[in-house]
Amino acid sequence: MFSVPTKTQYGIRALVHLARMEGSSAASAEIAKAEGIPPKYLEGILGQLKTAGLVHSERGKNGGYRLARSASDLRMIEIVEALEGEVKPVGCLDDSAVCAQGDCCLPRIFWVGLKGAIDGYLESKTLLDVIES
Repeated sequence: MFSVPTKTQYGIRALVHLARMEGSSAASAEIAKAEGIPPKYLEGILGQLKTAGLVHSERGKNGGYRLARSASDLRMIEIVEALEGEVKPVGCLDDSAVCAQGDCCLPRIFWVGLKGAIDGYLESKTLLDVIES
């Protein structure tokens, strides 16, 4: 049925790791080892998170990655959208023309509601909520 992509699972694990560091930086190799994430894959994920402004990186001996904001200020929807784009249970949400039934598709109302529920839940949760759960 529905599943969260591995990239998003790894990204959340990496961010949880950084949040537990309480403002300190961590090298991607350190995060990869601690969280059991393939190092090259994690580099790509951290790059996306950096581009989205969710993490900062610093070069050098004491460099690494750290959260750009506190865990209580990072909404889960920001993280998911940074890694996967907008949540879309089906392709017709933005354009009913992709469905053979078009605007007459009654299940589309269900899919719109499901997207709203998912977005609402992700918007209501922060990275801190994940850590404290």
